[in-house]
Amino acid sequence: MSERIKALKQYIQELNDQGVRSTYLYQYVADSLRKTENEPVQIRRAKAFSDVLAKVRLEVLPYELIAGSMLGMCPVYGVQMTKEEQEQKSIQTIETYLKKKKSDENFDGSLKFEEGHAKSFEEDFTSKKSRWSLMSRVHHDASIEFRDLQDQISLMEKRYEGCGEIEPYEIGRELERAFKIPYNEEDKKLYSELPWFVGNHLNLNYEKALKKGLSKLREEILGRYESASDADSLEFYHAALISIEAVSTFIKRYADQLDQCSRKKSVDHKRRKELEAMASVCLKISEQPADSFCEAIQLTWMLHIIANIQGGSALSFGRLDQYLYPFYENDRKRNKITPDEAKELLGCLWVKVNEPKMRTVQSVTLGGITPDGTDAVNELTRLCLETARELSMPYPNVGLRVNRLNPGWIYEEALETVKAGCGQPMLLNDDIWIPNMMELGYTQQQANDYYNMGCVEIMVPGKQPNWGVTEAIAFPVLIEEVMRKWEAGTVKIHTFEDFMKAYLQELDAAIEADRQEAAEKSANMAGRCYDPFSSIFIDGCLESGKDMLQNGSECPVHWSVYAYGIGTAADSLCAVKKFVFEKGTVTLEQLNKALKADFAGYEMLRIMLDRQTPAYGNGIEEVDSIADMVLTHFSKAVLKLNKLSDRDKFVSTLFGYFFHIYHGEIAGATPNGRHKGEPFSDSMGPGQGKDAKGPTRLLNSVVRLDSQYVTGGYALNFKLNPSILNDPKGKQAVVSLLKTYIASGGPQIQVYTTNLEDIKDAQIHPEKHRDLIVRVGGYCEFFVNLDRVLQNEIINRTMYGEG
Repeated sequence: MSERIKALKQYIQELNDQGVRSTYLYQYVADSLRKTENEPVQIRRAKAFSDVLAKVRLEVLPYELIAGSMLGMCPVYGVQMTKEEQEQKSIQTIETYLKKKKSDENFDGSLKFEEGHAKSFEEDFTSKKSRWSLMSRVHHDASIEFRDLQDQISLMEKRYEGCGEIEPYEIGRELERAFKIPYNEEDKKLYSELPWFVGNHLNLNYEKALKKGLSKLREEILGRYESASDADSLEFYHAALISIEAVSTFIKRYADQLDQCSRKKSVDHKRRKELEAMASVCLKISEQPADSFCEAIQLTWMLHIIANIQGGSALSFGRLDQYLYPFYENDRKRNKITPDEAKELLGCLWVKVNEPKMRTVQSVTLGGITPDGTDAVNELTRLCLETARELSMPYPNVGLRVNRLNPGWIYEEALETVKAGCGQPMLLNDDIWIPNMMELGYTQQQANDYYNMGCVEIMVPGKQPNWGVTEAIAFPVLIEEVMRKWEAGTVKIHTFEDFMKAYLQELDAAIEADRQEAAEKSANMAGRCYDPFSSIFIDGCLESGKDMLQNGSECPVHWSVYAYGIGTAADSLCAVKKFVFEKGTVTLEQLNKALKADFAGYEMLRIMLDRQTPAYGNGIEEVDSIADMVLTHFSKAVLKLNKLSDRDKFVSTLFGYFFHIYHGEIAGATPNGRHKGEPFSDSMGPGQGKDAKGPTRLLNSVVRLDSQYVTGGYALNFKLNPSILNDPKGKQAVVSLLKTYIASGGPQIQVYTTNLEDIKDAQIHPEKHRDLIVRVGGYCEFFVNLDRVLQNEIINRTMYGEG
């Protein structure tokens, strides 16, 4: 790592430690909307976007070589509460909640919206029964720091312990809702009613801008506007014109700002020359296509930061090593850049993705094959992996596509990066995802070009609108429904086959509910939700004259049917099979009573279920076959939904983000001996600590499951003791293990190293472990930025290579 990048990283870390930040977005958008009250929604949306870019203060950071920052949009929040004030507000919040709960027996904490309300991603999840802020980056619009929220949750849990009127998750949920910045209500009302809907959870086609330039794009839009005949298309192109001009003007403003910074007397000669060069680059790319690697990475970052400034999240750079490589290669041929200079530019981008208020989860995809089917790994792939390794930061979330055409060093480089402790990269198996994308109806070229959006979700770059989200399905929760209906007499169960039939019927019902939810959300967006900026950079929109949120994109929306907790579910179903129907150790009635009592009075039964049930993740066919039955039924059922869809696609996504905590906290006990409120197994992993037979047995369990129908994404965490990668023989053993796993059809794996003593100490002394990174779901995060329950779950996962 160069001294420059080291200093920039330190500077940005210090910015992140300055405290809670607010945003001007609501104010700027509302100010614009007040001036455009009687204009069409699409035009109001474009003008507000333009006004936001015109108003935002421009920041130039020391040390950086590429310009563009969120900081001018999000100043440090000036109002600070003392610990006493925080505690007083917490008590008031919980007491108010308890009064509401007592007066309304049907109240469960969920927030209701009026019919036809188009909800944002965060609004959707924060309205649910579960708490949401399990990591600092989703503690959105917070008025206190995340660690202060954690302290208040702990205080209130102690205060109300044993009262029997409130669950710990309710305390957390109510406090995270209470500690919000009190923005102007009228501003937020205008913002929501428009609605201000933003391109997020997608990849914009940055390559188009790099090759064409903004001036040519403007000319293309103008030409289409002048030849359009229908009112809808005219309105779309008008909005696109406003937006593209706003982008160009914003970048020119940055050129002027950089020029002004270069003239300051306090700036030394070397930095003056750098700022002058940056200003020149920005002035050029504000109109013209990129000609150099520096210009290409600067324009890419400018478009990315603009997408974030307008409120986007989980934005992906897509296949960065593919569309930037021609510029790098050309500069190398002309001796205009060295690998170290290229890494310094990449380092700036890598660090700046971790600036304050950059939203979760920014990602990048490397490697794989080209659209025409040749090996896509190049020198830039290696430089990106080296950059991730040297910087060791949680974002961008790196997905490394692997296949038999890739060079032999790819696994070595991947594990060297993992060894650095950044939790990167995950491995994505081309031999699984390409055929599965084609099963959805994509062409060979489109499938060959896939990327991981955000965490692990699979999409086609630059051609799809926002990833569609429906209610996540917790595989273990469905067992509760089976038991409830059996107790009510609406389901008859005499054999395990009856139990599984009832379980799979519940699974089908949950999938159908997600289909209906997707249809409702889609209907709510029709004619109301627009993002003209993002639509310029999504293929098909300019050609069709439609916004990407109004079916203008070349490829359709992916509505994700998320599911997770396969380990807890498989173990629980296996326990029912073995102890109820095969051995007769316990009756279904006795088991049901034990589960409803959270095993109070049934501790010996719980211990038996916990210790004697065959557990998924140990290569045991008895339980793995149950996991396979559940997974295959689920993924096939989701795939069949596409027969009912005219355009949108439904995809099965085996990934839980932090839903294994989110849902686990509100769920009852399960037949594998898990207590009420405890976490479920994460994503496609086994129950925490249940994979006791070693890594090979775990991967054998995973590849035993049929993944040919999984179309949306997949996450498997694999925790290693760092010492195993420090030993050459140990590292080669892991390389061989991963190659075998991929060759055997493993869809995805994310290896990360964690020293158990360090993460335990980080709970006690977080200030000593500021840079400690862990894998959570399909993403990485600083350990100290996680909720304590989530921290404990990560600690309890099996670590391989100990001893």
